[in-house]
Amino acid sequence: MNPLALSDVIPIAEYEKQREKRRKQAMELRNRRRAQLGDKVTLEFENRDTLIYQVQEMMRAEQLQSLDAINEELETYNDLLPRAGELSATLFIQITNDAELRKWLPIFTKLDGNLYLQVGKDKLLAEFEPGRTEENRTAAVHYIKFVLSAAQAKMLRTAPAKFVIDLKDYPAETPVGDNLRKELVSDLT
Repeated sequence: MNPLALSDVIPIAEYEKQREKRRKQAMELRNRRRAQLGDKVTLEFENRDTLIYQVQEMMRAEQLQSLDAINEELETYNDLLPRAGELSATLFIQITNDAELRKWLPIFTKLDGNLYLQVGKDKLLAEFEPGRTEENRTAAVHYIKFVLSAAQAKMLRTAPAKFVIDLKDYPAETPVGDNLRKELVSDLT
């Protein structure tokens, strides 16, 4: 995928006029690109469109107007853009109260090494962005990638596929549904 560039975003004033329509389109796209693993972990797969929306929303929220600030935001989000043979996702740990946080965040420190995409018989471990987990706690948001060989990318088109969390205290899996499969195959081509 081509990197995000200044030409991909519009000024905040123009974005405000289009925001409701763009927001609706972005939410529909995100719904097609989502995998829910149990009741606490969600993967949302990123592509150019989801990331352009995120940049526009950050520009709006932080009132970014200078070219340097906007370019910095674009650089940050370019790191999340999937490269050739990659799927890129934002992983959300959805916990809403302190007691649940204290219980689950230490368990989720073990997600790295125990989350994978299974395509046919191949298990592709998620590659986690470093620095977001410590010994007894982890961030509620992670950026992950799955790297597929050309054969695995081709196999994803038709082979059974699922996302799996293989933790003793939080086992979860979900099949790759038809809508998500179409989106992910598109990312890989």
